[in-house]
Amino acid sequence: MISIGANGFQLLINYIVAIIVAIGVALLLRLPLLPEKPIRFSWTTSALFPTPIFAIGILAIFYSLKIFWIQEGLVLAIIVGLASAIFVKYGFDYIFPRPPQNEDGGAF
Repeated sequence: MISIGANGFQLLINYIVAIIVAIGVALLLRLPLLPEKPIRFSWTTSALFPTPIFAIGILAIFYSLKIFWIQEGLVLAIIVGLASAIFVKYGFDYIFPRPPQNEDGGAF
């Protein structure tokens, strides 16, 4: 097993904290909890997708680079959760634009 400076239980707690903070801040920023219907073909951002996915990914990048901060990365998890929710609310559509829509409503 690879050791990156913190025990596995603390890393799990930090990931859970990042997910909870990201979803909580996204809801405070008035992102919907779920995308619009039909969910399968929806391109709207929500609190459940892609907000926690970005939080987990960015936190994993920091941990793989062995960047920890106060309290074995707990403060870093809170900051990453906050930043990912703000990014999804205000910057996601500029970086990842929506695909063009056909007249029938489909993506192709």
